[in-house]
Amino acid sequence: MPTINNGAVAEVKAVLDGWEAAWNASDMNAMWQLATDDIHWVNVVGMHWRGKAEVQKAHQVFFDLLFKNRSCKLEEIESVETLPGGAFVAVVRWSMGGYRRPNGEMRPPGKDRMSLVLVPRGEGLAIAHGANVPIDEAAEAHNPIKR
Repeated sequence: MPTINNGAVAEVKAVLDGWEAAWNASDMNAMWQLATDDIHWVNVVGMHWRGKAEVQKAHQVFFDLLFKNRSCKLEEIESVETLPGGAFVAVVRWSMGGYRRPNGEMRPPGKDRMSLVLVPRGEGLAIAHGANVPIDEAAEAHNPIKR
């Protein structure tokens, strides 16, 4: 069973609520205000972007092409673990709307699992690293840990 540090959940949830609102409003500026300047991001197909300017630019390009009307809804904060210096690692699950890939193929609505490293900034937290992975529902049914 995942561990959830209850003292950190509210701070993490505030960042996630901001992310969800910005995504659903198609507001990349608001979304990346939630990040550090030196953020690293690994996207759903393994692209690795470094620094807020790269991360925001890449998301904006893909958002304009693919994701503009793709909804995002936080389903669960699966775990929050404390790191030294007041940082946290969080694993969260999202329900995501479908979209058309660049090759024309539809990706149906599904779920994504995101790992985030959040660091203290001012009175809250900021995202320093993110990795987003689509959940393969057929494979998840055979997860040996959940059997």
